[in-house]
Amino acid sequence: MLSSISLCIHHSTKIRKLGIDRPRVHFEPGYNAIIGPNGSGKSTLLKAAASCALCTPEMTGGKETIRYITTEILNPHAGGTFSSRDEMIQGIRSMFRSHGQGVLDSLRGQTHAKETVILVDSPETGQDHENSELIHQGLLKMAETYQVIIATNSLHFMRAANLIDLGEQTLPRLLRDTGELLASFETTAHQPGVQNR
Repeated sequence: MLSSISLCIHHSTKIRKLGIDRPRVHFEPGYNAIIGPNGSGKSTLLKAAASCALCTPEMTGGKETIRYITTEILNPHAGGTFSSRDEMIQGIRSMFRSHGQGVLDSLRGQTHAKETVILVDSPETGQDHENSELIHQGLLKMAETYQVIIATNSLHFMRAANLIDLGEQTLPRLLRDTGELLASFETTAHQPGVQNR
């Protein structure tokens, strides 16, 4: 399990909330969600944990292995070469499916090779409500065996997570903004000329 990471100066300065004076982030076992506005450093933190030789991850347990997954990697429409038969089949199937469905299929088909930490960047990308629910349930199930750390802006994926806020009061702000958005839908739904479906 990844219990914390001390960030190098390069990565710590890219995460607004940290700067260079507090460059350590702590994680919990199970399901973690890094939240914050765009540009706050969510993806930067995942990339640092996955591959920066200058950042210092603190791992518990024996031999720990980290796997980093992005929707770009999962999107078979992105092109490139296939490294396995499974990737080739997924790529061919995706030619007849939407981006969101291709990503969902790729997440469902992920195989694990003794990873203990799974990092997922923006699992909500291209997903509707139903697919988001399926992916969220899959991540929670995965978190029973592995430590799962995601970067997200989606309230959907924040449920049941240990939240790591790289912004300022991100969850209360999102809840307030979502409430205001819902209220505006209720207002426009009763106006003449607006069709309810």
